[in-house]
Amino acid sequence: MTYSNPTAYEQLMGRWSARLAPLFARFAGIRDGQRILDVGCGTGSLSRTLLASGKAISVVGVDPAEDYVAFARQGAASSRATFQVSTAESLPFPNETFDAAMALLVLQEFDDPGRAVREMARTTRRGGTVAACLWDFRDGMPMFSLFWQAAEAAAPEAVARRRAEQPPSRPGLQALAELWTGAGLLEVRTAGLELSQEFGSFEDFWLPFLTEATPTSGFAMAVNRETRGELANALRRLIPSVRPDGSFALPARALAVAGIAGR
Repeated sequence: MTYSNPTAYEQLMGRWSARLAPLFARFAGIRDGQRILDVGCGTGSLSRTLLASGKAISVVGVDPAEDYVAFARQGAASSRATFQVSTAESLPFPNETFDAAMALLVLQEFDDPGRAVREMARTTRRGGTVAACLWDFRDGMPMFSLFWQAAEAAAPEAVARRRAEQPPSRPGLQALAELWTGAGLLEVRTAGLELSQEFGSFEDFWLPFLTEATPTSGFAMAVNRETRGELANALRRLIPSVRPDGSFALPARALAVAGIAGR
């Protein structure tokens, strides 16, 4: 399954991306006046954050999905931003075009992450920053760990089939650092970026799962239908620290890596 519904993706994950993007920009050391490449721009969360962080920042966003490029272009609506269709592994820009190249929450989706990072480095000027972050799916994303716990309770056979078909890929900070040094980047550093997300109710949290925004949400929709709502019930019971009004917060942790382009 490919990502083909940017509106649904924004409902499911956009609020998380919007909280993470400013933390990522600060980690990368972005400054006003820079020209930045947003690789795998998706719905444009990072691009919008960058544009809002400086009056002279310009952004070029690329993504292989034409629908996502159109969504990002409409959402940014700035003369300082341009968006185009491109894969990360073959960026259509000359060497040293940008002051920084960044990838928000997409590194795990690249067909060839090593090649993509080398392309990001190639298109970044000497001394510029190449940075990426992705969710810590091993230890830092209760939104999904709670979901899979509920799914195992409601439909263990479906979960077993899913994991056999798509074994999880969960790189840690060391693997990210090795990917950056392997691409020839210098002064490589890593960090964990912590945040939390508020939900007004269980429905606020759960209803975006009932779409085909991502492979996981597509699986959630199918299993919830097959179990006649038991997946949702199991998940509701697992949500921690629900307040009297039904609201709650969930934490999250992203893994970030950055390095300096050299020649």
